[in-house]
Amino acid sequence: MYWREAVLAALNRYSQRHGTYSVSRQDLIEEELEQIVKDTNSTGATPWQTLSRILQELREERLIFFTSQGKYLLASDKIEITKEDLPDDAIDFAITTNKLTIANFPTGEVALVARQRRGQSRVRYIALENYARRCAFCDIDQPDLLIASHIARWADMPEGRGDLHNVICMCSFHDALFEHGYFSLTDDYRIRRKLIRAGRMLAAVLDLTQSFRAPKAFSPTSHYLQAHRVRTGLVA
Repeated sequence: MYWREAVLAALNRYSQRHGTYSVSRQDLIEEELEQIVKDTNSTGATPWQTLSRILQELREERLIFFTSQGKYLLASDKIEITKEDLPDDAIDFAITTNKLTIANFPTGEVALVARQRRGQSRVRYIALENYARRCAFCDIDQPDLLIASHIARWADMPEGRGDLHNVICMCSFHDALFEHGYFSLTDDYRIRRKLIRAGRMLAAVLDLTQSFRAPKAFSPTSHYLQAHRVRTGLVA
């Protein structure tokens, strides 16, 4: 077995054994280095140095992340936010690599609720930064009026809860109108509006909703946009 595969296997063993996504280099050496050496048939005198080199390579491949707590976050698979307490930089890494998941859990679990809220808070922070802290459909940029709005709803697509491609920064006005299907987006980001008889205020907001301002990265994907159009009846 090559060193890269042996180290990844060791990280996964440690993660499963301890029920954690995080491991320190020292703990990995103490618990797994001997097995790694066996798996690779290594005869070198300094296997810990080889381990350090491989860990750096895995960081560059974004399969692991070195956190502010001085540990390696195993990110070769999905990371469930309610499973353990993670530092903000680890959560942000999971979000920007589309590895973060937010599962359902029984109500009353205080620790799980707190972790979920931290995950939601980091999704909101990154989503707003992605849209330069301004509504994607108008010029509102007051922080207390901005919302990280999910395209496909939280309950409808759990896999999209932490996916930035499923989140658009909207003002509270456009968030409400989008949620209730007064307008949607085509796959090429053209506005599609519902034909209704509207009062003056609502008509004015909809008339001003002429275009979508693209984000810095993580643009909405057709998978989520199609789901929104189907749900709101704006498929034609």
